[in-house]
Amino acid sequence: MFKFFVFFSFLIFFPFKAIAVSGAADKYEVTMKKVELCTSSACSSPTTVASGSQAVNIASLAAGAEAAAFGSTDGLPIGTTFTHMRVTLNRAFTIEGEVNVSGNNWCSTDSADAGSATALHVGTLDTDGTATDGTDQTLYLADADDYATDETITISYGSPTYAVSMSVGSPSATEVQLIYKLGSSYTVGLVAPKIKVSFDVSTALGAGIADTNKCYMWPEEPVVTISLTE
Repeated sequence: MFKFFVFFSFLIFFPFKAIAVSGAADKYEVTMKKVELCTSSACSSPTTVASGSQAVNIASLAAGAEAAAFGSTDGLPIGTTFTHMRVTLNRAFTIEGEVNVSGNNWCSTDSADAGSATALHVGTLDTDGTATDGTDQTLYLADADDYATDETITISYGSPTYAVSMSVGSPSATEVQLIYKLGSSYTVGLVAPKIKVSFDVSTALGAGIADTNKCYMWPEEPVVTISLTE
């Protein structure tokens, strides 16, 4: 039996000038655009596994099956050894959740001030120790920059923990593309492998309090585990 595992994530960093933490998302919907297998980290001659537009709420129990159904491994070139995977996602995420930023301070997603390429979502701040239930909202992988009126929240992208590379705003301005090294290389045989996917969104929603008492919120680091088995 052949098996490989892929973990994909992105990292957002914030300065210690702002109180900012991450928490669980009750809903975390991503839009998958393309999945490709590659024979090197350069991914110069990829083999497309899936292409189109598939929205998946990776916080749901059915998410793994929905994501796996996006692509097919039928017809992979026999004898080819794949070492990397390239994934293209839309930069806009539909997220719902609440984050305990500090003490009695909670930030919740709400229906106002959607995020964009140049703005973070401004959510609801509760200071009484009880969070307002979050509502669906668009949070965006914003451009690397300083945010909040007092510019105390800095969004910057370093090398992800598991990805070889990440390009925000590529291949188009509304997308993010990541290349991952497979846990072990996979050589295609006569039997098409099966795709299995699982997700962890326990720290996938970021929140920070800036400008004295405003909640700024953004997508954080979801971890996706993908395995191919015969």
